Amino acid sequence: MRSIAHTPLPEGYAVRQADIAEAPQLPDIEDRAGALFLESNHPEVNGHEAGSPQLFRAHINQNLCFLMVDASDTPIGFATCGVLDRTLHLYELAMVPEHGGKGLGKALIETVCAEAAARGLDAVTLSTFTDVAWNGPFYERVGFRTLDDVGLMVLYQVQTRR
Repeated sequence: MRSIAHTPLPEGYAVRQADIAEAPQLPDIEDRAGALFLESNHPEVNGHEAGSPQLFRAHINQNLCFLMVDASDTPIGFATCGVLDRTLHLYELAMVPEHGGKGLGKALIETVCAEAAARGLDAVTLSTFTDVAWNGPFYERVGFRTLDDVGLMVLYQVQTRR
């Protein structure tokens, strides 16, 4: 299986575009990733209703849903985004917890940034909680910088064009 990741991945993993038939699998990944928030200041994230397959299909139809898959080509993570003005906005990055800590989220982020550059967009943006210990530092490590800090949320940006 050919990976579209722009960074080396551990053996057996690949990044690829999601297929429309995989949309029903993505809410489960979102739910499993939400469990990470149980030990944060936002445990309610774990219990929120996951995105619908229809929502994921909309991202897939725009080629804006990237999957992390394992050696059996089973989705274990995803990044969904949308074009807003001159940026690609990362709506969600989710990875099942047992595959965390391997650089897979970073590979998804780099894929999103490469997609933004290929589309001629100026930047990738996202918003996230400022008081979740592992959230902000992760995005900063992969190159995002704070644009606007409004209460519990922060808007981050990484440039794709210089």
